[in-house]
Amino acid sequence: MFLKLMLVSFHGIMEVLALGTLGYLVIAGFRSGTNSMEFLTRLIMRFTLPALVFYNLVTRFNPGEIEFWWAFPLLAVAGNMAGALFAWGYVALDRSVRNRGEFTALVAFQNGIFLPLAIAPVLFGPDRLPTFMNLIFLYNFLSVPTFFTLAVWLVSTQKSFRERIMGVINPPNIATVLGLVFALTGWGGYLPEWLMRPIGSFGSITTPLSTIFVGGVIITNLPKARAGDWSEPVKITLLKCLAFPALGALLVWLTHPPEWIALFIIMQAVMPSAIMIALITPPDASRQRTVAAGIVLTALASIVTVPFFMGIFGALYW
Repeated sequence: MFLKLMLVSFHGIMEVLALGTLGYLVIAGFRSGTNSMEFLTRLIMRFTLPALVFYNLVTRFNPGEIEFWWAFPLLAVAGNMAGALFAWGYVALDRSVRNRGEFTALVAFQNGIFLPLAIAPVLFGPDRLPTFMNLIFLYNFLSVPTFFTLAVWLVSTQKSFRERIMGVINPPNIATVLGLVFALTGWGGYLPEWLMRPIGSFGSITTPLSTIFVGGVIITNLPKARAGDWSEPVKITLLKCLAFPALGALLVWLTHPPEWIALFIIMQAVMPSAIMIALITPPDASRQRTVAAGIVLTALASIVTVPFFMGIFGALYW
């Protein structure tokens, strides 16, 4: 299983880097790289991502199908908060960290969908895979508002308190609230297919657009990185890929929760940093280089750390 998971992780990271190269070529094809990056950011944040969130909540969210369904989204929020507190504790001790908001966000928030879906067929047979697919959706549906609230707050340290508060009232959070209202009240069933189908199609381009954007950020910024720019990303990688998942594995070993809960604690703790952090990072060269390098290093490290910690889960439960 270890080698299979390593191969899947490698393929996943290579796909991101390949799309990243394409993203750089697309962005470089415009006359003004800054304007094209700003266009992609606004397109994703204001239109395609809200469409994806709303469509998934209205069409896929059925809480009556899974017992204790509410525990999984709350577990995701708790995991993100625990990661933020863990990173806050570190930056309080390490005064050399300059980009504290980005540092904390890169440790606290992870790629909670892409790699888990990629490794799922390795972990589960056809009898348990559908259950996992439902649980991964439940786990992640509160991740969007958590990310676009806490992560946006963290990277907005140079803004005033009022601006930071207004920053969390954004299209993805509004789409989440509306989607939950339509899902829980049953109003979603009254929305016509001719309306929902375009919304779903428009939202489906969020993942490739986001990957292209992040790839463009990575390939544009990494060649400009100086020796001193790698200090924080290395620390982020050690915390995100080793220290934090070790704490998650220790928690599971001490408490031995139900298998699905244990799986999500360890799996999400070891996932690499969320690539969407690049979408909300202010256009400051130093901060963008930190984010770009942090995303790349945690992704590369996950090729080894994901199979290792998932092997620990397997040893505890299988």
